[in-house]
Amino acid sequence: MPVQLTTALRVVGTSLFALAVLGGILAAYVTGYQFIHTEKHYLSFGLYGAILGLHLLIQSLFAFLEHRRMRRAGRPLKLASPSRRSVALCIAAYQEDPDYLRKCLRSAQRIAFPDLKVVMVVDGNRQEDAYMLDIFHEVLGGTEQAGFFVWRSNFHEAGEGETEASLQEGMDRVRDVVRTSTFSCIMQKWGGKREVMYTAFKALGDSVDYIQVCDSDTVLDPACTIEMLRVLEEDPQVGGVGGDVQPSGKGMAVEDDQVQAAQGRAAEAWSIHHFNSSREQ
Repeated sequence: MPVQLTTALRVVGTSLFALAVLGGILAAYVTGYQFIHTEKHYLSFGLYGAILGLHLLIQSLFAFLEHRRMRRAGRPLKLASPSRRSVALCIAAYQEDPDYLRKCLRSAQRIAFPDLKVVMVVDGNRQEDAYMLDIFHEVLGGTEQAGFFVWRSNFHEAGEGETEASLQEGMDRVRDVVRTSTFSCIMQKWGGKREVMYTAFKALGDSVDYIQVCDSDTVLDPACTIEMLRVLEEDPQVGGVGGDVQPSGKGMAVEDDQVQAAQGRAAEAWSIHHFNSSREQ
């Protein structure tokens, strides 16, 4: 049966059922019909109460079934060709609180996904922004897998003293650092969050299958990448997945004073964007 027809039948069936329930409640109210009542009607149980009780029972049953289904679906993801699935985590950083940034990078380090590439782009290259690069070195640096580059420009605005040749050299350097390093940090001329994301996406290009993004005040669950990738792999019609942004102390979290801001950008934070030729801008 076509999907459109199935959906239409469900809508019609649900609407007719709702009308029948409302009609029954209205009729019971008009006639004053009650199943059980005391002599002076201090207590009574009518059609409306019966429907509410039945609704609660059905909701509980379906919640139990859905919970059991999700627990069964929580088994480890088995990809057809693991070697063909590569993911890069892009972290956007701007004048971040040092403690928040350390927590974010440490959580990224704990993500349970093989060969995950981590790219942190700092929106700012001034001396007062250098502490974020220091924290990157502290948490993720110190190995041959880590690389960094302080860029006087960004992809849309040349920095002071840049020539056309040096600007192109900087672009090439950014791409090289991002693509050859497991952990990379790019400090660039301030341009806003869009510019930060553009740098990460542009540098990565088609070198990875999926891109995961988050802000630098986000604490990532170790299973977040594999769980979101599961959704993308199971349904080819899904092009992006968002995670569950929660207050501190409830698993995947942002700090308390960042919750409202995180809720406003929940569609972007923790999301994975699938890169392919049909979607590239």
